[in-house]
Amino acid sequence: RVVLLVPNSVEYIAAFYAVLFAGGVVVPVPANTESGALKNILDSTQAICTITTAPVLRRHPDLEEFIVKGMVSEESVTGTVPVNTLQPVARSEKSLAAIFFTSGSSGMPKGVMLSHGNLISNAQSIQEYLQLQADERPICVLPFHHAFGNSVLQSHLLQGAHLILDGNTIFPESILEAMIRHECTSLSAVPDLYRILLERTSFKQTQFPHLRYMSVAGGALPHAQAVEISDVIHPARFFVMYGQTEATARLAYVPPEQLAGVSDGTIGQAIPGVTLQIVDESGQLVNAGTVGELRARGPNIMQGYWRDAEETRKRIHNGWLYTGDLATFDQSGRIVIKGRRNSLVKISGYRVHPADLEQFALRTFPLSQAVAVPFEAKNTGTRLALYIETTPEDEGLTEAEMLSVCRSQLPRQLVPDRIRILQKIPLNHAMKVDRVKLSELAAVGDL
Repeated sequence: RVVLLVPNSVEYIAAFYAVLFAGGVVVPVPANTESGALKNILDSTQAICTITTAPVLRRHPDLEEFIVKGMVSEESVTGTVPVNTLQPVARSEKSLAAIFFTSGSSGMPKGVMLSHGNLISNAQSIQEYLQLQADERPICVLPFHHAFGNSVLQSHLLQGAHLILDGNTIFPESILEAMIRHECTSLSAVPDLYRILLERTSFKQTQFPHLRYMSVAGGALPHAQAVEISDVIHPARFFVMYGQTEATARLAYVPPEQLAGVSDGTIGQAIPGVTLQIVDESGQLVNAGTVGELRARGPNIMQGYWRDAEETRKRIHNGWLYTGDLATFDQSGRIVIKGRRNSLVKISGYRVHPADLEQFALRTFPLSQAVAVPFEAKNTGTRLALYIETTPEDEGLTEAEMLSVCRSQLPRQLVPDRIRILQKIPLNHAMKVDRVKLSELAAVGDL
């Protein structure tokens, strides 16, 4: 296993495929991963090497002894030995290729094991329904370490297309400028970015003469906004897509010509090569209009979770991946998502478990209790709020100080939108933390 701790760049791509070429297993990890979580990944995978960069390494001075510094730079990936003089290590389609860490139902990071066959089959399926061509020029704003970003990387490179590494989500107007400057043919992004493009940029007034399609996944984009985007970019197509890391990336999509006529939560139909079913608790198929759990089968389904047989058994039965999403079929046979079986939420396209924030707070601050809950912020979508009880020894701890620490040490999707110190965490009638009440308080500004 080789941990890849590198931001989106030519160096990331070179390192990713070099590891596979050498017969290794690549473990892509966000460059801004908090040190405690990174150490857990290094310990779990027993990686023989970590490929990283000097700026990233400076974020983790306490982990230098755990990181084998395989530093990369532009100079280190140019002028190398021609590929045709190197001999790759033979691997079968069932050989493990990558481990993508993602939150599991317990809130602890789960290593999703993907084979070479998983990566290739999903990329080929995406190429088919998006009708990708060799002259595609996608702008890559999604991080490659994320399942969605990796699917863009894989499907386009295997088609022989260009990848455009430009634009910055912090300055969203720069994405539109880059798309025009580089004659980009597509943009793939999570719902939050599309909300920002609609509300805070010149997106609606901008013409993209080379655009062929845009796509969204990694969370639910309100149907009205999806239709608005589709109208803005016409005649280019807008794809609403659905997937999971455990399925390599994609599982379903809404054909663009059907988008205007579907309801909120519709994920459409299975991608080529994948079978989707909705079943009840006994595994029997449900009738149209009945809610059950969505399950999937196909060559893109993961091999399991890294060194976690118990969690693997919970998710995979007889070759079927149980997604944990509740769904139903509409009258036209399209799949509509109705909610989650557990408390996992999606923030900016990332699957986030509130327990991850709680654990960070408890090990970082002198607290007696920490409760993180999701809520719907008015302008930014799903976010986390952190409610805490401090210890008697540290009554001077301020909300602003803790929020500053969270922003400096946590990836953006885990940073709470607000932190509130309470004298007592509220309990419900069962004497358990009343998370519903806390989510409601967060949604109305704690009033």
